[in-house]
Formats: sequence, structure tokens, C-alpha cells
Amino acid sequence: MRKLVKFKQNTADLKQVLQEFLLVRQANGLSQRTLEDYRWHVGKFLEFCNSLSNYEAIQKAVLRYFSQPCSPGYRNIKLKYLRAFFNWCVREGYLPANPTAGIKKAREDIDNARHVTLEGLKKLLQQPDKKTYTGLRDYCLMLVQIDTGVRPGELLQVRVSDLNLESREIRIRPEVAKTRIGRTLAISPHTAQALVKFLRLRPSWWGDDVPLFASENGNALNTSWWSKRLAKYCKKAGVKATPYGLRHTFAIEFLKAGGDPFSLQRILGHTDLTMTRRYVRLSQDDIKEVHEKASPVQKLQQLGKRAPRKLPGGAR
Repeated sequence: MRKLVKFKQNTADLKQVLQEFLLVRQANGLSQRTLEDYRWHVGKFLEFCNSLSNYEAIQKAVLRYFSQPCSPGYRNIKLKYLRAFFNWCVREGYLPANPTAGIKKAREDIDNARHVTLEGLKKLLQQPDKKTYTGLRDYCLMLVQIDTGVRPGELLQVRVSDLNLESREIRIRPEVAKTRIGRTLAISPHTAQALVKFLRLRPSWWGDDVPLFASENGNALNTSWWSKRLAKYCKKAGVKATPYGLRHTFAIEFLKAGGDPFSLQRILGHTDLTMTRRYVRLSQDDIKEVHEKASPVQKLQQLGKRAPRKLPGGAR
């Protein structure tokens, strides 16, 4: 067993350890997006800390950090990345214990998943100017997300060679998939037709190294850009949606239409059913509302509340 390394445990030292951690994870095949997430979340914690003279100081800094107000979902994301980093520090002997061990996950309101109504999707898709390259590109980005539930970070790295319009499929390569497991997504005929039109506008001199959905100059786009771009369309349409909201919408509509959770898990690229179960719960809640309106028993109960057919006194 590796002995505990003598460690000054100040912010500068932890920054060096973070660099080592990222190199190890990169060598183990972690996706670039996940590496950046670790760099961001652990880095934000280190920026928050003024000085860390010892392990107790780290523990107190962790408590202060998680005492800051934020949404339950964001709090859990921060905890996930910090806990994984500190677990690695413990295994490598840099820390005697994980300072986040006593921090519990916040309870999230699963009904708060950013589901967009079909009417809202219709309004959103009407916003881009499909006569221009950027407008048709953005329209296709929305359409593919709604049609497949693909993660925005994965979609923005899709290449033209990943498309098979004849069989109506998009390949998510292992190196760009968040889980590092590739998968093939089916697309509808309407989405395939829109992509055919979009490819006609794509400059012929662009090579396959230029992503399918690139800027007008052929540069790669990122999820932050797409979030801001979509927000502008949402404002014009009067709709609340995010790139991940389009993914959630696909999942919920898929289940409402009779799709099974195991197929949804494979389509979304989940490593287990934990996240998929959230969508099952949401779709079931929606089914309950529909059932209350459509149930014959409910309708029978309403029959007794109707006005009588015969008027008082035998009048007709």
C-alpha cells in the first residue's frame, strides 16, 4: 500500500495535483468534455479557497463552498466532480481522507426537468431563417436534438462521415461520446431531408475534419455557444428551453409514445438506468393526468352532474 505523501496542502499544491489527476484521466481515455468539466469544477473550488494550510482547512473550505446558495442540480454536479477528485487524492496518498465525505447530495425536484411542450417546439423551430447557412444549421441542430435526444456536446463533434442519410442514421463515435461508448442514432425522414438541404450549403472545400455543424468559417462550435444561440431563439418564440431541455423532451415523448426504458437508455447513452428512471417517473405522472381525463369511470361520475334532459313540469 502506498504511504501517505507529505503534502503542504495549500491551494498551489492542489492545483499541481489537479494537473496530474487530469493527465491520468486523459491517459485512461476520459473524453475531452469530461476533462474540461473536472478542470472547471475543481478549479472553481480552488479559486474559492484563499489558503489551505492543512487538511482541516480543506474541510472547512468544502463546508463554506457547499453552503453557498445554488440550485440542487448544480450543487450535486459540483459535489460529483469534487468527490471524484478527492477520492483519487486519497488513493494516491495526497490526502488522509475525502473532505466531501460528510456532504450529502441535495434532493432534486425531478418534475423540474426542462421538458418543452410540442407547441413550444413548433414555435422554436419556426425561428431560424432557413434561407441562410446559419439559420438552416441552427434549425437542423434543434431538429436532430429533438429527434434523437443526443447530448449537445456530442452532436457538435459529429462529422459528415458520421452521417448515413440513406439508412437515416447518425454515428456518435466513441472518442466524442461522454461515456466513451459509441452508438448509432436513428433519425426521421423529415430530419434527413433537412440535413440534405443543409449539406448543399456546406462549402465543398471543407474537409471531413470540419464538424458537420460548424461556424461560417468552418470553426468548431461549443455547447456554451449553442446555449446562448438557442436562448435567443427561445426569447423570440416566447418559449423556455435549453439544449439539454431538448434532450429531456425527446426522452419523455419517447416513453409517452410507448418506448421502453432499456431502448431509451441505449439511445441516450446512459451507462445505467439511474437517469432513465427519472424520465419514466415523469412520463408516468403525465399518463396519470391523461388517465384522469380519459377514464370511463371518471366520465361515468361526471354523467351524474349533467343537467336533466327533461325540464321541470314536463315542459319540452
